[in-house]
Amino acid sequence: MRVITLGTGDAFGAAGRFHSAVVVQAGNSTALVDCGPCILPALYRSRIHPEDIDFILVTHLHGDHVGGVPMLLLDYQYRSRRKRPLVVIGSALCRTRLEALTETMFAEVVKGRRRFPVVYKTIRPGRPITIRGMRIHAYRMKHIDREPCLGYRVEHRRKVLALTGDTTWCNSIPAMSRGADLLVSECTDFDLRTPVHLSYTQLREHQAEIGAKRIVLTHVGAGLLENRAKVRHHIARDGECFDV
Repeated sequence: MRVITLGTGDAFGAAGRFHSAVVVQAGNSTALVDCGPCILPALYRSRIHPEDIDFILVTHLHGDHVGGVPMLLLDYQYRSRRKRPLVVIGSALCRTRLEALTETMFAEVVKGRRRFPVVYKTIRPGRPITIRGMRIHAYRMKHIDREPCLGYRVEHRRKVLALTGDTTWCNSIPAMSRGADLLVSECTDFDLRTPVHLSYTQLREHQAEIGAKRIVLTHVGAGLLENRAKVRHHIARDGECFDV
């Protein structure tokens, strides 16, 4: 399994970083976890063709995590000229919200005009699904109270990857990371505590509860970067590769 952190910045694009997007390559399959607005240049910088993406896992519906979906569909319609289905996996809100966003941004690629099908699949905590050889478990995270926010555990053969998506500290983090080879954890600030994001000091306080062999920090903000000399964990860079 190979993990590529295409976009590692927070919603404000701290230090010029791309918005959230992670590619997971396992066997002959390629998954995209979140799809920030900078998705196309992020993919091309990592020499990944948009058409290579088999399915998208959506953690939640904030713009810095899904604003690139219409851009990707536009590419598929006119540049890549995709014909095979694109599967989008996330909460039950994904279909309505993403289709509305696409219609607002690019009416040319709404459902009735596409040359390729988009298949939406709902995933719920405690009800894993298997797609293209990957076993996907969803976990409810603590980010937005009014709608589902999910983290994911991805299993392929004997390798395990966990991704928190956006969250403050919650019990799902130890559960999803138990025995994982790699945890890709959000870490927006250094010591600022909020009810919606995780700080590095919180992560350190709960270090013993995390069962992953390695931890990589992403969704990083200015506060974390300004204190990077005090950070002992690896801060992912845009386009960085991790073999699991």
